[in-house]
Amino acid sequence: MIYTAAEIKQADETALRHGMPADVLMERAASALAARLTFKSRTSVLVVCGAGNNGGDGWVVARELAQRGHAVTVYAPFGEPKSTEGSRHAQYARQFVTVSDEPQDADHVIDALFGVGFHGPVTGKARDVITWIRKQQAPVVAIDVPSGVPSDDAINFDGHAVEAEMTFSLHGYKRSAFLKRTAPYYGKVEVVEIGLPHTSRWRVLTGLDFDRNLLERDSYSHKNTYGHGRLIGGSRHLIGAPFLAARSALRTGVGLLDLAIPHEALALASSLPEAMYYDIDELPDKDYAATAIGPGLIDDERLERLWPLISNVSAPLIVDAGALTKERLEASGPLTLTPHPGELARLIDKSVDEIEANRFQVASEFAMTHGVHLILKGTFTLIVNPDGTGAVNTVEASALAKGGSGDVLTGMLLALWARTDRLQTDKSPNEQAVLWHALAARKASEQVHPASVLATDVIEAIGRI
Repeated sequence: MIYTAAEIKQADETALRHGMPADVLMERAASALAARLTFKSRTSVLVVCGAGNNGGDGWVVARELAQRGHAVTVYAPFGEPKSTEGSRHAQYARQFVTVSDEPQDADHVIDALFGVGFHGPVTGKARDVITWIRKQQAPVVAIDVPSGVPSDDAINFDGHAVEAEMTFSLHGYKRSAFLKRTAPYYGKVEVVEIGLPHTSRWRVLTGLDFDRNLLERDSYSHKNTYGHGRLIGGSRHLIGAPFLAARSALRTGVGLLDLAIPHEALALASSLPEAMYYDIDELPDKDYAATAIGPGLIDDERLERLWPLISNVSAPLIVDAGALTKERLEASGPLTLTPHPGELARLIDKSVDEIEANRFQVASEFAMTHGVHLILKGTFTLIVNPDGTGAVNTVEASALAKGGSGDVLTGMLLALWARTDRLQTDKSPNEQAVLWHALAARKASEQVHPASVLATDVIEAIGRI
């Protein structure tokens, strides 16, 4: 689960209202974290503690490490925690640890300076402390978030923050762990459960969330079982994109596929004999399980003419690339938009930097405002529902940083939305397509270097994961 700072605060307050004492909550959180630290026996540890609850956690961790035989020094540049429970833990920990007025070299450094309540940029003495930590050769473990990194976004982030080798995130992930500017500061991230109920509207997707049943076929099924999809795309100078999407849809398992392309693209039809072809200007009057439009298309009179024909039906519609425009954000059926940050910037009149600094909020607000499914592509692709809830994909696939990858995803989305058997699972077609796409790219990278993987390689790996 992924939480904002406000949601973490609310979870703490709810626990307190239901009888969980604040000092017990702090003890449980820090003890659970300390149990995950596997430092070699009797190594030295410096714990840098702030004056907030994060610092209180640091004092508990310091005490537990000292009780395990480590030589622990606490450096608290702003004194003991201001909260009653934090101060109480600090006073008790003093029996076991050394307290220093200056930071000391150690085998390990634990960063407990700032927590989720921090808002940057860092100034004054805190900036000096973070500068010192950044210069250390010892590996740094951060509690909850690396100090100097904002929890929710990167809007005011100036880059001056602790660079952790590992971050133990209490109760759940924080949004900034998945933002381009702030994610590198976290290092490896592990969530530490602290016994609070989960209420987040955002989930983290890993390879384990992929539904492998999508690869199976019923012995008594037939082509209509897996849906009749329609893909519309291509233009005079972009004739390859719709073929990438179409081949991807077929590899993902769609039962039947109609491909509507301009006359100039018909020369490539023989490369994909499994599809049925139509002129993009003469769409047949058929019922389709789902339609995708956009790969290779440009925003012109043709798109203006096509849009009413495909948006006024109740079947799912996937919109990508050239079909992503401000004027076309409504449809009668479920509508999925698949922009990268540059395309979303064009839709909402914001800069790419503004979007990347606050991806979760921007994506959620857009999806809710327009009542659409949104897939905001990137290193951590966001899959957002019309109600603003969503998930983030964490399957690493650097091979997808190449032209044509988005077309492949569009085809996969079309196939999964078109499948009439998909109701046998409660998994989201959008989430499953994004996961499958990344897993296929990772599979293709096993054969050649990720830099050499082509979109066609990803397509051929779809059925090999």
